[in-house]
Amino acid sequence: MATNLPVTSLSEIQALLNLEMKRLPNIETDVWATYSRLSQEDKYGHNYSLEIQPDRAEAYAREHGATKIVQYEDPFLSGKNSRRKDLQRLIKDIKAGRINYVVVHRLDRLYRNLSSLLKFIHLCKRHGVRIVSVTEQIDLESMWGRLVMILLGALAEMYVRQTSVVTSEALAKRNRKGLPNGQIAIGYCRGLCQDCTDVQGKGYCPLYGQPDRPESERGRIQVKHPIDQYLIVLIFDLYGKGWSFREIASHINRYWFELPEYGTVKFKPRGNLGKSSPKEFSHESIRTIIANPVYIGLVARYQRPVFSLEDDVENPDSIKPYASNVDTRKIIEINDAQHEGIISPAAWKRIQHIRKAKGKTPTTRRNPKRVYPLAGVAKCWECYQFDARRASFRGSSGGTGGKSIYYRCATIQNRSAKKKTMTTAQQLQVAKEDLFWDQLLERHTRKSYQAERLEAQVDGILTKFTIPENWFDTIIAYYLTDEGMTEFERETRNIRAALSRNKEFYEDGFIDKAEFKRVGESLARKLATLAPSAQPEADELLPWFKDFSRIWAATTNAERRSLLNIMFTDLFFDADGQLVHAEAHAPFDEMLSLPA
Repeated sequence: MATNLPVTSLSEIQALLNLEMKRLPNIETDVWATYSRLSQEDKYGHNYSLEIQPDRAEAYAREHGATKIVQYEDPFLSGKNSRRKDLQRLIKDIKAGRINYVVVHRLDRLYRNLSSLLKFIHLCKRHGVRIVSVTEQIDLESMWGRLVMILLGALAEMYVRQTSVVTSEALAKRNRKGLPNGQIAIGYCRGLCQDCTDVQGKGYCPLYGQPDRPESERGRIQVKHPIDQYLIVLIFDLYGKGWSFREIASHINRYWFELPEYGTVKFKPRGNLGKSSPKEFSHESIRTIIANPVYIGLVARYQRPVFSLEDDVENPDSIKPYASNVDTRKIIEINDAQHEGIISPAAWKRIQHIRKAKGKTPTTRRNPKRVYPLAGVAKCWECYQFDARRASFRGSSGGTGGKSIYYRCATIQNRSAKKKTMTTAQQLQVAKEDLFWDQLLERHTRKSYQAERLEAQVDGILTKFTIPENWFDTIIAYYLTDEGMTEFERETRNIRAALSRNKEFYEDGFIDKAEFKRVGESLARKLATLAPSAQPEADELLPWFKDFSRIWAATTNAERRSLLNIMFTDLFFDADGQLVHAEAHAPFDEMLSLPA
């Protein structure tokens, strides 16, 4: 595999080779340091065990007369850069003159980054410290030994680059099989109850120590956690009622909850593997749960940081973590999972509408953000009549506790806000330049319009709307599958192709008339039952489609806003707040009774 190794000038390598390190050891005063590292990439490298590395390094040091040995080790950390706690402690001790020898099991325990390895060796040489590799037995005092060191460093870097590519490919392959990557999400477990090591196991799960759950297929498929599945339902329910992330976290942290089968429980945060679990839920942990599609039986693959070996050996914190250069929350691929969902797809979609509608405005259940359904489509008729500008209506609130909900013309609102920040001289200058302003202002006999009155007029139009029957199958198809009609059309084409082949076989004499009729009838029945509206899941939807007013009444403001922006281009309201003109997208322009 090709790799982009860091370029090191010949002069730099020559300077490295020409440096002298000949120094006689002083057994009484010399301090030997052993450094060990084990990363997740080395999980199959048994010879790199954190038990073996320091033991062999220490044994080597004692064989060569060491009496004072200091151990440094960084478990479960990559050698790509210098952002390692004990490595930095070692570097500080080297610079302070407290270390004379550094012994490692192999050079790649120090770095899998050739550039950083060379800089570390330079650092050691500047402070008179010798580096010893127990396994490779490299003599860095000779030219050939140093050249071998550079070659080994390059190979170590190539390995970590290749590992990054292979890991990405493996994660993608696992995701397409419907299996989760990384840690199991809270609400699920591996189902390995008998020898459970889960942080949500002993002392918490009622199935701990019992036989493994067969539906997990020996831990391959995650299964619903007996306790935490109720936590997920509770979180989605509270968020759907307008609670904020912080309010939900505080509520769960504060109270005990009564579960149908297991009595009173106190929900427990999961935390991260290899780290101590947090004591309480945070608003960020609730946000992560709300946004995770794993709870409707899907697995997502998220954007990963671009591989980087950028490093500063002595000051690694000066390098911006490459993980911050990308949005690791962004989903790049999503697939059907092998595990069972906890939340229904319909509930999930409703919650995501609420989440997106809230945007970045802080809200609570006592002070929820009001979503204005007419935002984006409601326009000012007076502005349009004056100079053809399509000034939008903006939602706003006022009064005690913000209980007064209304819309305002953006032209008037912007002008008022701009004048508040102007000096008197600026206001006079604008008044002279903008001669038509007074005329436009005269047309706006009102500065605000009650939201209920404007929205009721639009409701009157939508409640009379009827969904055409030939739309039913398309809508139901998207309810049943994310691919919509594509999946049903694919199956339909396959059946029609089979019907065509059956006819050809009969005409060519390969089958008799009875066989032709039997196969044809079977395929025809299958074709008739393939329509989305013929699926059992569609039975509860069809009555709703025949009464759109029922659907409209059940939608949230966020959902109404989405629908209105799909159906209409503009809804013009005059100075009295009356809907006087409407323009709709096709085909709604011919299906709705709109004011001209």
